Amino acid sequence: MLIRSSLLAGACFAALTAGAHADDDLPEADEDMDVVTVYGTSNPLPVFDYPGMVSVVTREDIQKLGASSISDLLEDTPGMQWFGGPRRTGEGPAIRGLSGGNVLILLDGARQTFRSGHDGRFFLDPALVKTAEVVRGPASSLYGSGAVGGVLAFETLDAEDLLEDGETYGFRARTGYRDVNEEWLAGATVFGQTGPVDVLASLAYRDSGDISLGSGDTLPSDDDIWTGLLKGNVDVTEALNLELSWQSFKNDAFEPNNGQGLNEVDPTDVQFANVEKEITSDTLRGRLSFDPATPLINASATLYRSESGVDEYDPQTGRTTERDVETTGFRASNAATFEFGANEIRVTTGVDWFEDKQTGRDSDSTNGVRAGVPDGKSEFLGLFAQAEAAFDRPLGIPGELLVVPGIRFDNYKSSSSVDPEENDDEAVSPRIAASYGPVEWLRVFGGYSEGFRAPSIDELYLDGVHFQLPHPILGAPVFISNQFIPNPDLVPEKTETVEFGAGLDFRDVAAPGDRFQAKVSRFETDATDLINLAVDFAFPPTCFAPPFQPCNAGVTISDNVDAAELWGWEAEARYDTDRISLSAAFSTVDGENSATGNKLGVLTPATLTLDGSYLFEALALRLGARVQAADEFDKVND
Repeated sequence: MLIRSSLLAGACFAALTAGAHADDDLPEADEDMDVVTVYGTSNPLPVFDYPGMVSVVTREDIQKLGASSISDLLEDTPGMQWFGGPRRTGEGPAIRGLSGGNVLILLDGARQTFRSGHDGRFFLDPALVKTAEVVRGPASSLYGSGAVGGVLAFETLDAEDLLEDGETYGFRARTGYRDVNEEWLAGATVFGQTGPVDVLASLAYRDSGDISLGSGDTLPSDDDIWTGLLKGNVDVTEALNLELSWQSFKNDAFEPNNGQGLNEVDPTDVQFANVEKEITSDTLRGRLSFDPATPLINASATLYRSESGVDEYDPQTGRTTERDVETTGFRASNAATFEFGANEIRVTTGVDWFEDKQTGRDSDSTNGVRAGVPDGKSEFLGLFAQAEAAFDRPLGIPGELLVVPGIRFDNYKSSSSVDPEENDDEAVSPRIAASYGPVEWLRVFGGYSEGFRAPSIDELYLDGVHFQLPHPILGAPVFISNQFIPNPDLVPEKTETVEFGAGLDFRDVAAPGDRFQAKVSRFETDATDLINLAVDFAFPPTCFAPPFQPCNAGVTISDNVDAAELWGWEAEARYDTDRISLSAAFSTVDGENSATGNKLGVLTPATLTLDGSYLFEALALRLGARVQAADEFDKVND
């Protein structure tokens, strides 16, 4: 069994706050206020009532954690696994055994689609996050391709989140230090409101070095990170609101080419030789919301553009490689509410369009094109509809029933200069889920959903050299190559998931105003045509007979796995008072190829995380600790 622990303290960073009217008291949680999910159904809904599993990290939680990376915020979320770390430049999420393109990341509603074999997916300072949501399980009926495993959705801060009642402007400065990687943090935020306009501007800098591992070894790493957020809201009328934002990230890193590797620096190995990386991401976004005094209209439209890239320079060879991804998207929806006595039905309809463009460059290639990073474009168009029907005393039975049916139609096409063949297809993603509460403190839920994921540009059009190694007979300096082979005939991944579970919600358990909530779930997913990157590492016979040529190290190609299964359990519980906060999370994920029985997916052993903290109100200090224990990992092929 593996056990990991950490100490948390509210005094681990210093902060200075000034405002037009200052309040020296720490903000306290309102135990009577429900934690709400927005991305579970695209409309506000208490997490306890949601017919599935969704975790929400609130602003108060974020302030307690003092997180340095996104994984710090979400590492105790059941059903989630983080891989590629501990360098933040290599971290990637998996939800219920599915990773990569099966996990959708949203930043203020804007898709973040950058993916790379050895690079991370997050370009966001956790200090800028207002809330983080993890919707676990297929969400393709709302979000289309890429949400088979689930959705990670982040909302950034607004001025109103920092202004106290009666304040019109304010300023916050913060600084901090972490000894595990010798990281220093400095940041400042200004915010204000005048009439119908509020504005926030934030800038932060992090400087970190080598990472101390639990084994006693040191992992080479060097990050210089600047992050910024500029955000404004205008109430054009009482019913019409316009929001504009720009979020920027820039990291000048010095580390091995493979940021996910745990090896020491090896100048003779291109995978583990230190290179200079410039990691950038910028997201521009505009959102128009219209909510007049009629239950039939609650509409919003979001237009966004994200540009993310990783440029690498090898100081030993002078080689420069680049990967850039541009995403442009538009999403519009309307929620209409119909009341029938004590019953209510909310119908959400919408359209979702986005386009990805990728370019790759290599200064050492003859044509400037980077192997394994094909130039290409993908375009998606989706139409969706969902109902949320709430019934009081359904069929005369005591209690409340919530039924959520939904469906989405998607059409997509991808193309690249690597291959003249275009890849296009369409998919229909239905979902039906329900939760029933016979009494206020109990909820049971279940659901069936289908999901899909279109093949990515990389998976379709991989081309060029994957890796090189010395000839098995002639040795260096004769090198042979493993070649990428494009496969424009890939078909989309499709899944069917069944989930069921229950939840408990008690108030005034041990003291007035306290609250205990718990939820447990079992899920089973059947997947067809899972996209797998297969490395056929084999030497042909001609490598071993004179003249020992032609010789190669095989090929790498993306192909579809006929059928696979994933299953697991999740549970989480939380107890809160005005001073005490306790939580527990448990999960286990298993999966296999249905035909061969081989293990498949990002699997996890039975893992339990315990977290607790106590607020010393007179000292404005919160102390806490987190312990994580995992069973022996034996989910490997025999």
